[in-house]
Amino acid sequence: MKRHIFYIFTSMVMMLLLASCVKDRLLLLPEDDPEYFNPDEWKLGTMIVKTDWSRTDQGVPPADDYYLMLNDNTYLVGDVTNIIRHLHPETYRVFAFYDPQGIHIEDNVATVDNENDGTLLRNPGTLMVSNFEEAKVMRSDTTYVNLIMRQLVHEVTISIYMWPGDEQYISNITGSIDGIAQAVDISTGEVVSDYNSVITLPLTLTYTPYNGKDEELQGQSVPTYTCTIRIIDIIHSSTQPMELHVTYNNGTEATMTIDLENILDNISMKEDVTKVELDYFIKTESGITTSIIDWHVIDEGHHDIK
Repeated sequence: MKRHIFYIFTSMVMMLLLASCVKDRLLLLPEDDPEYFNPDEWKLGTMIVKTDWSRTDQGVPPADDYYLMLNDNTYLVGDVTNIIRHLHPETYRVFAFYDPQGIHIEDNVATVDNENDGTLLRNPGTLMVSNFEEAKVMRSDTTYVNLIMRQLVHEVTISIYMWPGDEQYISNITGSIDGIAQAVDISTGEVVSDYNSVITLPLTLTYTPYNGKDEELQGQSVPTYTCTIRIIDIIHSSTQPMELHVTYNNGTEATMTIDLENILDNISMKEDVTKVELDYFIKTESGITTSIIDWHVIDEGHHDIK
């Protein structure tokens, strides 16, 4: 009888020892006990990145495909919210950007392509970038990051209003703007080089509602030479002269230069289209001569007479 009690007691002690051993092993850190744990599940973390596209131009939807950068790693993604798994615990610099047609990005520098004649591409795609965020990934944990997208390409519309009938004297109007930036650092939005680039104005004749200062023409549809260009910024150490070259049907020509420096100075901070509108009337009393009676800029719907 005593022998049976001894065996039972011994068995109970062994079971307790085994149970305590199992408990201790379950509490071991994964790097100390790879036999019982998957290191990928314990050593690594997860990041959930959400991008906010609401502050871009009205009508610009979230990109179908864009890039997320976590330090030196780049991920091609397509959703507003993206989950990046199996990240090593450390601090990450998180950034998102959309790489459009007509702009190439290398080493955080976005450069606008050129037209065949060497001038800047007039209508590159909409370059979107986010703010930079630092996020710390913890082992076996989830880190949440919110990125606000903003655009680095801005529209400028040029409209040259004419008195009805004056368009018959004109064969063509061409134009260009100097002092336009070609490259910016997408991490800061700052212009990379002071090299002055020229962008040409593809002006075409159409008929639009008059928006100038002449009260007699208000509300009328008038002949208008107009175009829209897209730029990333200007060279702030330079001026931005807009040169208009007019060719008339009788073979005479005229050239006018208007400085747009004050108009385009803060264009990188604007979200709406910048409109430059001119009244251009032809005087014909003693042959064809030209003059700009008035011009003004409309920005975000507010008139500023220059």
